[in-house]
Amino acid sequence: MGRKSGPEASAIPDGVAGKIHARIDRFEPALSPRKWGLEGVVQNACCHAVLLENGDAHISLRHGVIGLAGPALIWLPAGEGRVCDIEAGARGYVMSVPDDVVARSLSGHFPPDQARQGAGHFRGLRFVADTVHGSHLTDHKQDFEQTRLIFAVMASEIWANRHMGETVFSAQLIALLAILARLAEDWMTQGLQEGTGSGVGSVTLHRFLQVLEIHFRDHWNVGDYARALGTSERRLALATVRATGKPPLQLIHDRVLHEACLRLEQSPQAVAQVAYGLGFRDPAYFNRFFKRYLGVAPGAWRRQKRAGQIRDDTSFAAWP
Repeated sequence: MGRKSGPEASAIPDGVAGKIHARIDRFEPALSPRKWGLEGVVQNACCHAVLLENGDAHISLRHGVIGLAGPALIWLPAGEGRVCDIEAGARGYVMSVPDDVVARSLSGHFPPDQARQGAGHFRGLRFVADTVHGSHLTDHKQDFEQTRLIFAVMASEIWANRHMGETVFSAQLIALLAILARLAEDWMTQGLQEGTGSGVGSVTLHRFLQVLEIHFRDHWNVGDYARALGTSERRLALATVRATGKPPLQLIHDRVLHEACLRLEQSPQAVAQVAYGLGFRDPAYFNRFFKRYLGVAPGAWRRQKRAGQIRDDTSFAAWP
């Protein structure tokens, strides 16, 4: 992880400590913002986790930005994070751990000869580790308290470098990924109930929406998503239509439109900059895409929205 800028934020010694090849910085409330680079401390690509106990943070990704107010938990797979900006007054932790450490922790916890149920959990947690997560914890107080304890234990093991510390750290890492999986399941359940009243969606739909969250700016087609999920386009379509009433392509377009509306409403960027930020190479094509679905060009939509002529329509049906 890159060095901090501004006042010292960590009670944990700098650097990679002992046998535990990971780093955790503890940041306490300060008068000025702080910044972390998230592009790796060693040759191995690193995953990153941020526990925001209170305050605000903005995390730059390979494409886009996550902005959250604490309490919140953010997980970034290897290669996804760029910069973490912690606002003044915030408290929490920033962790950087090489992806091969994550892989070893998972394989050690779920050995190859374990029963099928354990192997299924292994694949599930591996998928969680490969996915961007940004979860608000305000309504998940027990998960928040458990996550605080997990980070505190991991930080203590890195700092103390005691016997069996790597084993303790790996166990805490598994627990953190399990909490992320539980939060993602809650998020998915709530989204489907609000969208269709159909209850918990299929595993295929759940995984599709998580992969979509990473790649919607890359303009993948339905076949790209099906291949990433190891399924067929037909099975993917059956899963999305059964749970949401919408085919995959419509959910892809909904996600792009959802992000476009948020940026047009909340960002001072020009329409062309919004288009480029969403992966459109041609702003004119973005204008046609936006107008085809919402009936008005993005610039006109922004003006009408700011004039109060458009109600909040940035939450598309069945989108969590």
